[in-house]
Amino acid sequence: MSEFHPLSRGTVRQLAALEVREDQANLVASNLLTMAQSIFEPGSEIFGIWDNDEPVGLLAIVDMSHPEAELDEGDDPDGIYIWRLMVDRNYQRRGHGLAALDFSRELAHRKKRSKLVVGVVDEPGCALPLYEAFGFKRTGRILQNEVELILHLGRVQVSV
Repeated sequence: MSEFHPLSRGTVRQLAALEVREDQANLVASNLLTMAQSIFEPGSEIFGIWDNDEPVGLLAIVDMSHPEAELDEGDDPDGIYIWRLMVDRNYQRRGHGLAALDFSRELAHRKKRSKLVVGVVDEPGCALPLYEAFGFKRTGRILQNEVELILHLGRVQVSV
């Protein structure tokens, strides 16, 4: 069962050591690069994906409503951007990617955001089928050579 824990000093090395399959190396940046870039990405949060105390992947999101978030023209700040999602080559096809999408959806609800957004390099071995099976739809935009997809979650009601 997948568990998600915020990046910590004690988990950096374990998460940095994870790798995708060789044929997927051009589809997602390394975890080490993601962790380093997160310092300069306003609104970013990084979570390790764990299975029985074993590191199996990494999920990085950006809260697009952050006042300093770097949005592209046409971006809606009412969303959570799945910036990076990787599952180690030895743990793929075991449901961890799907669990990460469920976790992202729950996170968006907690933050009262109405959508999830993701960009995917559309090449063999990519996660595009996973996102589309989960309900993401193509927006028609290509940003930084990635196909943009969106999942509308509906307006979150705020109780007063």
